Parts: sequence; C-alpha cells; structure tokens
Amino acid sequence: MASVVLALALWAVALSNRGPLRTHPLASALVFVAASRLITVALVPAPLQSDFLSYHNLGVEISQHGPMLSSIPTGYPMALGVVYALFGPQVVVAQLLNCAIAVAIATLVFDITQRLWDRRAAVWAIWLFALAPSQILMTSVLGSEAPYCLLLMLSFWLAVRFGWRRLAVAVAIAGLLGASNYVRVTTPAIIPAFALVPFLGAVPFQRAAFWAALLVGGFLVMQAPVIVWNEQTKGELSISPSDFGGWSLLVGTDPAHGGSYDADLLKVVGVPNTSPDFDKRALQIAIDRLRAHPIQFVALAVRKFPRMWGLENYGEYYTFGTSPGSNQDVGQGLLAVSQVTYLAITALAAVGLWLMRRSPPVVVLAIVVAVASVAAVHTFLEIEPRYHAYFVPLFCVLAGPAGAALRLPRLRGARGAAPV
Repeated sequence: MASVVLALALWAVALSNRGPLRTHPLASALVFVAASRLITVALVPAPLQSDFLSYHNLGVEISQHGPMLSSIPTGYPMALGVVYALFGPQVVVAQLLNCAIAVAIATLVFDITQRLWDRRAAVWAIWLFALAPSQILMTSVLGSEAPYCLLLMLSFWLAVRFGWRRLAVAVAIAGLLGASNYVRVTTPAIIPAFALVPFLGAVPFQRAAFWAALLVGGFLVMQAPVIVWNEQTKGELSISPSDFGGWSLLVGTDPAHGGSYDADLLKVVGVPNTSPDFDKRALQIAIDRLRAHPIQFVALAVRKFPRMWGLENYGEYYTFGTSPGSNQDVGQGLLAVSQVTYLAITALAAVGLWLMRRSPPVVVLAIVVAVASVAAVHTFLEIEPRYHAYFVPLFCVLAGPAGAALRLPRLRGARGAAPV
C-alpha cells in the first residue's frame, strides 16, 4: 500500500510539469521501480511454496554443485545458483535479483517505446509498468515470470534496435529465445512471431527466409543439451526442459476445475508424480479425454480465456492471499487496484493497436502474433492468471502511444520509427 501511495504522489508531481519527473523521466521512473520493489521485499514475505520452493532449492543445489538439468526448467534456478554462490543462498538475494530484473525490464520498455514512437509515449509506457501492482508484488515471489520476461523483452529490443534485415540479429535473438526455453516451456509458441513476421515487412523474401532459418536453427542448437538429456533419461527426442508437458495438458483439459491445477487430478493419473510413467500416463488420459468429448473441450476453452488473460490476482494471491497472518483487507484492496490498473493497461493497449492499425511497426505485429500463439497454446494447456504476467510489459509498450494520444490530436508515430 505504501508503494501505491508513493506512486500517486510521484504521478501528481509529474503532472505539475516541474521537477525531475519531467526533466529526467527515465531516471525518475527507474528510481521509483527500484524503490517500490525494495519496499515490497522489505514488507512482503516470500511465499516459498510449490514451484517457488522448487526453484529456490534447485538454485541452492546448483550453487553448490554447478549447472544441471532436472525434471523442471532450470534456467531460473541457474540464475539463482549464480547469485547464491556469490552472496549466499538467502531468499532475499533472489528477491534483490528480481528487483534488478525489474529495473532492466523498465529500461527496455522505455527504449522500445521511444524508438517505435516518441518520448512522450515512452514515459506513459514505463510508468504504466512501474505502477502495475501485481508486477510490484511479484518481486517477492521466486517465480520464473520475471527472468523470462527479461529475455523476451531483450529479444524484442534487438528487433527494434537493429531491425529484421541483419542476420546477426537473428542469431542473437535465437540465443536469447534459446535461453528462455530453459526458463519456461512457452518459447516454442513464441518462435513463430519472430520467424514469420519478417516476411510481412519490407524485407526481400530470400533474406527473410534465411533470417528465419538462422533463428530457428540457432534456437534448436541452443536446445542440444536438453535434447541429449531427454534422450538419455526418457528415451525420446524432445526440446522440452520439463517432464510435465502431459500433466499440463491433462490439467488444461479438465472441465471440473476450469483448466487450472487441482490436487485431485493426481489421483486420476494413478501413479506418483515422481514416477517416470507419470507424465506419459497423464498425456494419454488427456488425449483420450479430448477424443471422447471434443465439444466439451470447446466450451472449456471459451471459459479458460477470461481467467488466463482477464484476471490480475496473482500478485495479491501469492503474497497477501496465501501468507499466514496476512492482512486480508490490504490484500483485497491491492486486488482491486491491480485489476483496475491491468484493465487500464489492456484498454490503452487495444486503443494503441487501433490508432496504428493502418501502418503498424513490424515489431508490433510480432507482439500480436506472440500473444495470439500463446493464447492458442493455453486453450489446451494448464492456465493460471500469472501465466500472462510476462506479457504485461509488452502491453505497456502498446499502451504508450494511446496514453500519449490522450493530449494529442492524433498518434505521433512517424518520428523514431523502428527499422524493418
């Protein structure tokens, strides 16, 4: 709550047309991003449970024994292992890493928006990100969303900064996306956004094809360790760093719980989730269910969409909603503020897309394709509201021009346009 009050005070100063928020908007916003996250770390206890506890424990193990692969994606635990090895295996160290990641993401939000449009739009974009309560609260949570978002934002920044013509950019983006696949298994759904969109820009077909081939090829090369790991441990060729793809499909196609996790589903599989047969059995049950009730699944997919993309309760849920002795009044207040802020961001993003509908930058098309691809994948797979958290900074980028246009007669999109 202190962060929200501080944000409102800073916003009032910004509107007064005086002071550093006007003269140095990027630095001022970054100071607020860092301060609000540090306040959150100091006041909000870390919810070490479920995936978050697994990441912490694996990070501790990696800090002692070196890099490794496991049954869950180890990209984030490897980052934790590095900082744990340097500063000690304390949860606060991971939270401070999240603070640094937030500052880096905010910088990328500002620079991407400014390069695509102008400085005013960039100021709107970075402050929308800085003020989003769920993004602030998740600083205390050892989740993979923040590091995954950083790698995704860096990929889009490279495309904006250098365009789609340079082949070296394809290699660099392939490296970033390849690394991101070790953090979250969502990346294969995002690859088409980067591989297909150059064909829509002013790039010769042969060069666009070569660019896409370098991207996909480089991504697959990055997956060589996990391919070898899966062949040795499971006897199958796969680029997935997780042993629970079939389980995710089973959860995502479960109408009783709306496609979200429920412990009762473990009984349906019939074997412990530590068994090597667990994921295969879950996958087969899910496929049988889809074949037997295809119409039922269509209705489920429709129900899943608003929960996946409309709810912004994950920040409050994983902090105030689940921590022992938490202040429920504060939690409910933050939930309301989170939802309203997210609604404003998505509404402005939609308006921004409408304003640039006649000549959208190529990178905007890439963002749209990426969101659509992930949305399509999650019609089948498990959903949780926090699974859209890494897209919120990109929504802020799209919202920037709409915010800037509130006091302008039309969208000023020509200046500083991104190369294609």
